[in-house]
Amino acid sequence: RKLYSKHQTRMWFTADQIETPALKRLVQNNRNRVERELAGILLMIMEDHDLETLNLCPMDAYNAISKSRLRFDLTQIRNILKKEWKLVNQSNSNRYQKFLLWGDGTTTFREAKGRYFTINKNF
Repeated sequence: RKLYSKHQTRMWFTADQIETPALKRLVQNNRNRVERELAGILLMIMEDHDLETLNLCPMDAYNAISKSRLRFDLTQIRNILKKEWKLVNQSNSNRYQKFLLWGDGTTTFREAKGRYFTINKNF
């Protein structure tokens, strides 16, 4: 009997062959709470203001998440941005539009200066 799939890696199937929508949902829901909260806040801001990209410093993310009841620190946010999401920050301090999240859920933008990360909506 002939096999349907070819042996391509030592695990027989590649990651692309076993990736399904259900697996994607499972992986996204297995992330830690701080990462899920940060992603939710950033997506909410992008959708409210019809943005495709958003710039933020780790301190901006810290201030946004601090309104929730999660326990975290600034180092954990930096690790999420650099190691988990593999984002690269600006090499110099540049001007960018900083978002401010208010207690009632509204957001405003203000010009600030810092070494920011750029996040795309499709990410």
